[in-house]
Amino acid sequence: MSFLFLCLALLSSLSIAILLRLYEFKGSNRTVIIASNYISAGTLGYVLYRQPSADLTVFYFGAVLGLFFSIAFITFSRAIKNKGIASAVTMGRMSLAIPVGFSIFLWGEKPLITDILGLILVFFIILTWEGKIGKLSPILFSLFLLFGFIDASIKFFKMKFPTADDNFFLIIVFYSAMVWSWIYVLCSRQKLIPVDIGRGFLLGIPNYFSTYFLLKALETLPAYITFPFINIGMIILSALLGYLFFKEKLNRKKIFLIILGIIAVLFLTT
Repeated sequence: MSFLFLCLALLSSLSIAILLRLYEFKGSNRTVIIASNYISAGTLGYVLYRQPSADLTVFYFGAVLGLFFSIAFITFSRAIKNKGIASAVTMGRMSLAIPVGFSIFLWGEKPLITDILGLILVFFIILTWEGKIGKLSPILFSLFLLFGFIDASIKFFKMKFPTADDNFFLIIVFYSAMVWSWIYVLCSRQKLIPVDIGRGFLLGIPNYFSTYFLLKALETLPAYITFPFINIGMIILSALLGYLFFKEKLNRKKIFLIILGIIAVLFLTT
């Protein structure tokens, strides 16, 4: 059953990237879609979670982190449109280098040799992804930083508040992201089209279950199995789907860097 949850978490995460790519083809409003997705994601969490909590620490932390979830999701969507699924997913998944770096340099954890090698590989990939050494893609680098900041924030939260309610925290993050997203949509006076709102509701389903199934898998499977499986699976499958169905180009250098990205993930999660 644990591996079933693991596979469902992978498929849910992959579905998010696929839906965002499909929506870009249809000329949708990504901001309205993402704002709407948090309505269904937060509501699913509330309906499925039957033990309400009133922990104000969790509430405040989740409310602030929701802002970064919203910005990161919009950036992810834009990166998929401009750079393709393979590039966006690879850069997003390698962002786990940031919490590893924080653990070493800020929180005093003793690094393993694999951690150091993984960090070196990640920064090499970032610096060479666009073809020339040092030529950084602003959208991909922003995605890397945002995803990494979120991962590091969650790690910090779990370190400081190990007994906090994960499910309640997740609901607060989703609803907070919804509020921040809709504030932006309404203040910028973006056109609200029912089809885009419906697409957002659909996107919110895998968005919620990607985390739900991940948490269920982590209840019985160790992290050194769970995270490499999800991250490496996402990198490989997104590259294949992008190439086969969305006609995204993968030259030899990109394939080589994707393979290095898989190795980096293995180093950083084992």
